[in-house]
Amino acid sequence: MFAAASLMLLNKIDLLPHLHFDVDRCAAYARRVNPEIELLEISAITGEGLDRWYDWLARGIAGVSAARSHEQPLARRSPR
Repeated sequence: MFAAASLMLLNKIDLLPHLHFDVDRCAAYARRVNPEIELLEISAITGEGLDRWYDWLARGIAGVSAARSHEQPLARRSPR
């Protein structure tokens, strides 16, 4: 999963003060498998990090739209 992913979302970061979880270690493990993976820490409760995730999604959508605009249109089929 991490080898193919370009992004790793770490959700529920609002709980980190109450847990024994090492974000840096988690990121290091993911980067062992995929050195290029991007890590975004988010919280749906507080909204922290969501703006960065939305920006990431918007950049991806823009990239897909740009790629599609350079494609050749499909030939129309004639009705039977």
